[in-house]
Amino acid sequence: MDVLFFNSIAEHVKKEINHKCKLSLSQTRILLFFDGNNNQTLPMEKLAKGLSISLSTLSRQLQQKKTQDYIEITRSDKDSSKIVCLSEVGLSKVAELKKALSEIEKDLFSKIDTNELTKFTQELKNLSMGYDDFSEMA
Repeated sequence: MDVLFFNSIAEHVKKEINHKCKLSLSQTRILLFFDGNNNQTLPMEKLAKGLSISLSTLSRQLQQKKTQDYIEITRSDKDSSKIVCLSEVGLSKVAELKKALSEIEKDLFSKIDTNELTKFTQELKNLSMGYDDFSEMA
């Protein structure tokens, strides 16, 4: 198996997300992270850690004009840290993104038998978790 197939698929998915939702990969990750955490307000440090990126990278991403439409940043009452959550526009964009992702997934896997797809998806999840565990050890 040519492992570069994964890169080709990833590029296709990124292009489809950009085409359907006009989102970058970093915006997609931020929106999905908050969606997975019920839009819980988080200090920027915890958000950066949750996204496995540096605080400076997150800060740059959040300063992008289009990204600012999707988030709300406020100062903490306790200290000078900034806390972040999705805005109403961001919540709406998440719904649009999830619909697009479902369509992309359906298109990608349309030619695979349902039982085989379930097994394949589980194996990819297992593989992904193995790499997540490995990256935490580094």
